[in-house]
Amino acid sequence: MKVLWFSLSPGLSSAHLNDNYKGCGWIKALEKNIQDKVELSIVFYQDRFIEPFTLGPTKYFPVNRYKHGKFSKAKRRLFNGIEDEDDVKEFVQIVNEVKPDLIHVHGTEGPFGLVQKFVDIPTVVSIQGTITVYRYKYFSTISYLDTLRFSRLKDLLLLRSFVNVYKEFAKKAAREQEIYDHSKHFIGRTAWDRRVTLVMAPAAGYYHNDEILQDSFYKYEWKNKLDAKLILFTTNGPNIYKGIETLLDCTHLLDGINVNYEWQVAGLSRNDEVVKIASKSIGKPVSNNIKFMGKLDEELLSQTLLKAHIYISVSHIENSPNSLCEAQILGLPCIATHAGGTNSLLEDGVEGILIQDGDPYVMAGAIIEMKNNFDKAIVYGENSRKKALKRHDPEKITNDLLEIYKTILNRN
Repeated sequence: MKVLWFSLSPGLSSAHLNDNYKGCGWIKALEKNIQDKVELSIVFYQDRFIEPFTLGPTKYFPVNRYKHGKFSKAKRRLFNGIEDEDDVKEFVQIVNEVKPDLIHVHGTEGPFGLVQKFVDIPTVVSIQGTITVYRYKYFSTISYLDTLRFSRLKDLLLLRSFVNVYKEFAKKAAREQEIYDHSKHFIGRTAWDRRVTLVMAPAAGYYHNDEILQDSFYKYEWKNKLDAKLILFTTNGPNIYKGIETLLDCTHLLDGINVNYEWQVAGLSRNDEVVKIASKSIGKPVSNNIKFMGKLDEELLSQTLLKAHIYISVSHIENSPNSLCEAQILGLPCIATHAGGTNSLLEDGVEGILIQDGDPYVMAGAIIEMKNNFDKAIVYGENSRKKALKRHDPEKITNDLLEIYKTILNRN
């Protein structure tokens, strides 16, 4: 079977390209497991021109995101632009060159899914996030006005503030609906993305397929005792809708009742713009008990999680956050906001605690509840790990995906 992927990630070629893209770790993991079972080619964006190349059994087709260099970047920034739809012509050329039996588009956020308008080849689209819905939750606690008035003047002048990102989201959402309109087959993982698909593409087929995590998280199991200092851990990103202001608010509640803790935050630094905006929006300084750790590689992230006591997912909207799944498969006790698809990952009161997003009081209360009954928290982690090991079984996920491919080809 000849399969062509479209992805934001360069997959296993990232080291060859010296690519710094840290997201989509599951793409690499899935490629590693499937590349000897199908004839695989991958199309992805790069910020410079690179000829197609082959590594191992996989062929790679980089597409230059900025064909006119700095002019292209400046034009996109000036007009809150998104990827050029002319890129679709290049996608079609690659499809005609590869002649795949099936196309698999990873994500609806980019323009890749538009290739379906111009080629008559069975295509399935994996849902990562859904920009259309994310827009509704973008200014959840931090308002549009606060985001505007607390942004750096430089970012506003250079049109790269979070307000500009929101404007880009509007354009991406319109393009995303067009992709949904032209798609006959979707792959998802949660009740949330399944229900969204029922609305955005009611006639399309929906298939369930989970994600393979990065290798390190299968190798270790969390075993930790509660020390004098409670270690909390969150992986977050530089986005307004990721709930960092709820985390900051929660720390002040914990400080106010003299909880002895350290809250480690991976993915952000103290000087990141989103942290400053969040702090000003809630009118409180950043607690000294927060330790911002910046970006961590796979191994360091897993080792740091093993030393924590509770993982906390604070986002206002997610589909199936890999950061939560990584904590679960290690067996770490977890608290997560009931946002998007998280209730498909973690059963409240059995595998952890689900809380209302944007509520720092219930978040602080859940932390204290786990701290006061840590034996119960450990059981949550054990239950969660059992579920996650089944959910993220690489062999099952790979076989399920191959069956989805075969089913789509047979139906076509």
